[in-house]
Amino acid sequence: MVVTCEIDFDNNPHGTYFGGQVLTGRVTLKLDKMKLVKAITLNITGYAETRWIERVTRNRRRRRHTFYGREDYIASKTFLVGSNLSSQVSIEAGIHTYNFVCLIPTECPSSFEGAHGRVRYMTNVTLVRPWKFDQTYTRCFTVLKVMDLNFDSPLLRVPAHSETSKTYCCWPCRSDPLALQLTVPQTGFVPGQNVPISVLVTNDSHIPVEQLLISFVMLVTYHSKPPSMPNTTSERLVVNTFKGDAVQRNCRKLFSYEIRVPATPPTCFNLCGIIQIAYQVEVEAKVKGCHNNEVVSIPVTIGSVPLAQHVPIQPRGLVPQLDVNELAVERLATAPAPNSLSPWAVDESIPPPNYQEALHMRSTAATKSDDLDEPEPVPPNTLSLDGGAYKPLYPVFDIPSPSAPPPTDYTQNYMAERAFVNPAMDVDKDKGTWL
Repeated sequence: MVVTCEIDFDNNPHGTYFGGQVLTGRVTLKLDKMKLVKAITLNITGYAETRWIERVTRNRRRRRHTFYGREDYIASKTFLVGSNLSSQVSIEAGIHTYNFVCLIPTECPSSFEGAHGRVRYMTNVTLVRPWKFDQTYTRCFTVLKVMDLNFDSPLLRVPAHSETSKTYCCWPCRSDPLALQLTVPQTGFVPGQNVPISVLVTNDSHIPVEQLLISFVMLVTYHSKPPSMPNTTSERLVVNTFKGDAVQRNCRKLFSYEIRVPATPPTCFNLCGIIQIAYQVEVEAKVKGCHNNEVVSIPVTIGSVPLAQHVPIQPRGLVPQLDVNELAVERLATAPAPNSLSPWAVDESIPPPNYQEALHMRSTAATKSDDLDEPEPVPPNTLSLDGGAYKPLYPVFDIPSPSAPPPTDYTQNYMAERAFVNPAMDVDKDKGTWL
């Protein structure tokens, strides 16, 4: 007997939804002859799950310990055929179609697949058979939290600056410092945009910088929850990177670069209690010899709705008196609609995005061991109907990126005070600016 099950989403072939939308679709069963079942159930689930193994010492014995946690966001169960009390139901041969509807909660975190955890949403059709193993068909779908950068924080529009310095060797052979300064025009971006950065390298040391390495990094923190012991682990993923230029010793140079934000989930701090996602832009100066490299970084926020180009400016000298009730009403009126099919459609200058897979994500590989002292959580079915591994899709925008940040006031003052001359500016325009 051949049974074919198809799970389709209405007007959404990729199965990508925003929190607050209504998930609608249909289940199509094709049978070549009559089949006896106790029931046919449709389960729509959404959850976050973490799991990793560490070696711990107990009673002078070192063994592996499993840490895990779980949070549930969607738990819907519908009987398409039969019920809990059914003993046996016959399904005639042919094609049978069942429609389903499910509201996705607004506060659901975005889908995510990591090395030690995941946030996953799936539809599961189960044929409960008497005296036989159940037949299960699963299709996952992607849920995205509507994270509008325009309503997150006004500080996302403000340029950010970070600097660090390091000296090499010890007294009396200690060198002058190698200083790095990193500047970005804003800290809020969406996938598809380029992050323009300015890097000022002041190498007053006697050690040359062989190369600058510019990286866009995702930092993931995983937490465990009871009944597991409380613990935390982290994961660092380099989302995008490229190699920059070199800086000779006793030299000062200013560089301008751009690094692209590929398909990736939004920043997440407070939606999921066991998985937090953060991003930062890093510049690493790889120095010659047996010395530690120097790194400077700036945290950035990744959203699902880009910053608008025009922001209303409040005239100076006018400080309105705000009432708490009026402020609450105004916040509700200006906040984006959570169930909008296109959260970015409020701005006509933003074209709709396309959806792409996050190539830097690594799915969890189940690891079993005989000496685990904690019960192992039930692994979910991670396969789609076509048998391929599930990979969530994220929106990627084709919009202009912000302009490169100007040199900092510190740089301009430094040049003015020392009256530096730039004889190589015309020669090395593509390399940077000699100071």
